[in-house]
Order: sequence, then structure tokens, then C-alpha cells
Amino acid sequence: METTNLSISIMNKQDLEAIQDILEKDFDDFWNYSIFKSELENPHSVYFVAKINYEIVGFAGILIILDEVEITNIVVKKTYRGCRHL
Repeated sequence: METTNLSISIMNKQDLEAIQDILEKDFDDFWNYSIFKSELENPHSVYFVAKINYEIVGFAGILIILDEVEITNIVVKKTYRGCRHL
């Protein structure tokens, strides 16, 4: 059985650059690259990236306002949606 190495970390610009060319095709067309880049630069936004064996398979974002947090999105790569064996 293959070992799955799942990691979750804070998204950085290098992560966004890694998915730039497949963002709209493999994830969704909800946000384009330039909107996403501005969200990463927003001091009130934090994005997390999920990787399996170093491949980005999803991300999620939150917006922090004072003492409240709002989930802005949760996105899973289309080929990993519905997977129950991970």
C-alpha cells in the first residue's frame, strides 16, 4: 500500500505560482490568479494549502476581522474530490 504524505501549511506566493497555470482548470474558476494574489497580500487574509506528496490538492482561506474569522473559500482539486481513501 502506498504511503500518503498529507501536509497542511500556510500558503505562500511560491504555492500560488505553482498552481497559477492550472488554477481555473483544475480547481475552479471562482477566482483568477490576480484576485488570489491580492488576497495573499491582504494582511487580514490567511490561506492554507493542502499537499499530498508535495502536490497541491486543495486550499482554504479565512478573513480575520478583529476577533472574528470568516471562511472565504475551501477548494479541492477536481481529481481529488470525493476521495475517501486518503
